[in-house]
Amino acid sequence: MATNLESNEASLSPSNPSNSSNRSVSPVSGATSRMQTWRTVLREHSVYFALAALVVFNLIVTPGFSNPFAARSLLFEAAPIVLIALGQNLAIATRGIDLSVGSVMALASASIAVFLPYGEGPALVGAVAVGAVVGLCNGFLVALLAIDPLISSLALLVAARGLAQALLGGSRVNLPDTPAFDLLGAGAVGPLPIVMLIALGLAVMVAFVVRRTTFGRYAILVGASRGAAFLAGIPVRRTLFLVYAVSGTLAGLAGVFASSRLGAADPNYVGVNFELDAIAASVIGGTPLSGGRISIVGAVFGVLLLQVLDASFIMNNISFTYAQILKAVFIVVALYLQRSGG
Repeated sequence: MATNLESNEASLSPSNPSNSSNRSVSPVSGATSRMQTWRTVLREHSVYFALAALVVFNLIVTPGFSNPFAARSLLFEAAPIVLIALGQNLAIATRGIDLSVGSVMALASASIAVFLPYGEGPALVGAVAVGAVVGLCNGFLVALLAIDPLISSLALLVAARGLAQALLGGSRVNLPDTPAFDLLGAGAVGPLPIVMLIALGLAVMVAFVVRRTTFGRYAILVGASRGAAFLAGIPVRRTLFLVYAVSGTLAGLAGVFASSRLGAADPNYVGVNFELDAIAASVIGGTPLSGGRISIVGAVFGVLLLQVLDASFIMNNISFTYAQILKAVFIVVALYLQRSGG
């Protein structure tokens, strides 16, 4: 396209007056340009198109999908995944990954039961604080000890889940009916659950941090080229340390949300495979595994897409295994679109 434009400008020069009227781009070049434009639109907005198509399909085919209670239940389930997807996006943007978030949710859930004798307030704060501590440990391993984030977070995935089961002896502890747990587990403002409003508020905050703050720019630059970021004087270690601390804190809060919805602290159930959904939502939403770019809005819609996909299979009495296979297809397609755009 650039070559065509340059030739058009050259044709207007005095040295070539006979071609001065030939100002239009050739039909072939115009068609190629339009095709490239559509490919770009598809690549950058594929998650929105896919979600819209899936919703329309379910409204037509799936019985009960249009019921407001079904939509509200879906949003309740999506809220914890939105939180861990936010932290996962930050980690992936730095060309890392955090596999520990699901187990951190389980550890936060177990911590609620441990701190509950001191009151519901200390139990909620303590659970989030435990998530932050695990995130700090992960940040220490990645930033200061230079351990690959895949290895460090995998180790914490195993350790956090094991510690959560040890704290409660592998058993499930029911939570009392208190105002705080009831609000987080079933509270809503109109059609929107309280937990989803909190998750969306935090998503707006993270998006602001990424776009408008030095820390956000540092995280993206570290992911684009860690060596260049170091040479440019960017505090690479501090940035990585904070990224994983934030991810752990959000995972702790997600564990609180999931436990409140479940009505119990369950180290065996809470957070299982959630790290995979968070990674899938991040990639589908437009945050490449190669780092250097982040899409918070896309990640939120990626979570909603995966939740609607799960609901589609469950409400149509189709094996959940097929939903997992289709998720894998979505990830492969998203990676292909990102690669074709690079």
